[in-house]
Amino acid sequence: MKRPTIPMSAEQLPQQRIVPLADLVDRPVPFDAVVGWDEKPDGVELPNGPRNADYLGQVEWTWSPMHNRIDAYYISRGRSHWMLWIYSYGDDDGWTWLAVGHVPRRQASRMQAAIHLIADFWRMERDKTELDHYHWINEQGDLGSSEWRTIALLVWPEVAAQRIAAAGNDNDH
Repeated sequence: MKRPTIPMSAEQLPQQRIVPLADLVDRPVPFDAVVGWDEKPDGVELPNGPRNADYLGQVEWTWSPMHNRIDAYYISRGRSHWMLWIYSYGDDDGWTWLAVGHVPRRQASRMQAAIHLIADFWRMERDKTELDHYHWINEQGDLGSSEWRTIALLVWPEVAAQRIAAAGNDNDH
C-alpha cells in the first residue's frame, strides 16, 4: 500500500490550476452511502486502518502557518462494502487512519464509490464544519488533478464562479 509523502516545495506538487475538468463516472442509483467521522459498516473493526487499500491521492488545507490539514485518501474493498479512508497527518501524532464513509459494493464500482464518497464526505464537512475548498493537491494517486478539481467543484461550485469572475476582471485591464 502506498504511503503518502508531504511535498516540501512547489516543484514537488502536481499541476494545480491549468488542468481540464474530468468526466467523472456517474453517481449510481441507488447509492446508499453513509459518511461521517469514524464511519464503518456494522461489525467492521479496523483500529489500525485497512490492511489493503488503493491510494487515491492527497490534498491539503493551509489556513495559517500553524493551522493546516493534510489528508491522504484511500478506498478499500470489504466483504460487502467499499470503504473510504483518510490517512491524516497531525504534528502531534503523525499519520492516523480514520474511516469516513462506506457504500454497499453491489451499488458501485470502485471508482464510483471513491469519487462519490469523497464528494459526499466533503459536502457533510462543508455543511457541519464550514470546511472550505482545499488549497493544494499534494499528490495524485488513482485520482489525478483533473478528478480532484472536478470533485471539489461539485462540492464548492461557488469557487468556480469566483475564479471565472476573477479571470474576467483580469481581462478588463
